[in-house]
Amino acid sequence: MDEQKQQSINEAAERFAEAVKESYQTVSERGKSAQELNAALAQQFFSSVNEHLRTHAEANRETTQELVEKQQRQQEAGQELVQESVGAYMEFVNSMFSVPQGAAQAGAEEGAKQTKKENKT
Repeated sequence: MDEQKQQSINEAAERFAEAVKESYQTVSERGKSAQELNAALAQQFFSSVNEHLRTHAEANRETTQELVEKQQRQQEAGQELVQESVGAYMEFVNSMFSVPQGAAQAGAEEGAKQTKKENKT
């Protein structure tokens, strides 16, 4: 009976050892699976962040380009406005001087005519 008990104890010990071995293998496999899943999630996360940053960078570049174009159009419009204003002012100034000169010439001519008439009479 001692041998039978010893054999029974040995078999129980082997089953226990096998159960522990399978348990560790399962934990190891699940750990490996979890690690692979975490690696995939991290890759997906960083890919998503990278895509998000790329999209924002592209949008910022486009916005900057639009602002540059609008600034150029604004500058051109400002230059055109200044040129038109200066032209209008120059016309105004010229008209102010041309009226009195014309009036002065007309007055001088009229005065000369009057003087001639007076001298004739």
